[in-house]
Amino acid sequence: MATVARETHVDRLHFLIETQRLINAGVADADRVLSVVIDRAQAVADADGAAVELAEDDHMVCTVARGLAESTKDMAVSSDLSLSGQCMRLAIPLICRDTETDTRVDREASRRAGVRSIAVAPLVHAGQGVGVLKVVSGEPDHFSDADGDVLELMATFIVSSLANAVTFKRDAEHALRDPLTGLPSRTLLIDRLSHGIYEAGRYGRHFGLFFIDLDRFSVVNDALGYEWGDAVLRAVAQGLNDTVRAGDTLARLDNDRFAIMAENADRSVVEERLRGRIDSVMRAVDDDLALQGFKLTATTGVLWSSGHDDTPEGLISAAGAVVTRLKHERAARNGY
Repeated sequence: MATVARETHVDRLHFLIETQRLINAGVADADRVLSVVIDRAQAVADADGAAVELAEDDHMVCTVARGLAESTKDMAVSSDLSLSGQCMRLAIPLICRDTETDTRVDREASRRAGVRSIAVAPLVHAGQGVGVLKVVSGEPDHFSDADGDVLELMATFIVSSLANAVTFKRDAEHALRDPLTGLPSRTLLIDRLSHGIYEAGRYGRHFGLFFIDLDRFSVVNDALGYEWGDAVLRAVAQGLNDTVRAGDTLARLDNDRFAIMAENADRSVVEERLRGRIDSVMRAVDDDLALQGFKLTATTGVLWSSGHDDTPEGLISAAGAVVTRLKHERAARNGY
């Protein structure tokens, strides 16, 4: 039992550190912060849903929700008659172990939502409660006091980040988005890879990293000018963005290199399909821009992560090495 407890403690610390690291990387946009933290809170508590409820007048209003909590989105509940309101007033985490017997919750509303247990932690700003971070489960007695403690720490991430949202919004956008293409930057990709590596190792959710390097791109810049080069990069970014799945991450690494993180992917299906789509994008951009004799192609290297002994930078470097090898092999075959 002691070993299990230590592993659980380590898992929770990992989620806390990863959440704080993402915020420190510059994510100050209010919607993004809320989304990241409730996703992490739901995961760390192994919950069936999560939400942020903010105080408005005498009510608690659910502003962001996931899973079982989605049925309460935009719903306003009297703060005097709810577990969330009590949590906010007392400024301490609270646990409802069974919605069927706890008088602090609406039993009928909980039944409709399929919720049997709840954990809430206060959002406190300048000494005053402003809302709560909440997780829910369809099982009774699902949450422990330790879950409440972790939620309380995650709630401080929300409050501190939202307090600085205006100040850091511009810097965050620059850090996490490539200014030329609008795609996620290397920084954001590394964060997604970190989370993917953990999930792969913990839950067996393998993912692929597709490293895309435009061939002889410097020729475009040298022969046609940087305006044409920028136009190519924007067109490639748009084309690739239209091909990836909603859950995948497309990023511009630097200069003429892009990457796609394909999560929860079937290797035998996704690799062939995505390679074909990448080649189709290059042909379409080549046809649309008519680059005066220059043929746009790309070399794509693919690595699949199992989560064991992988690091984000290590994966990126290894995928880049695959691209370099493929280019050398092609050059040898063609005699140049």
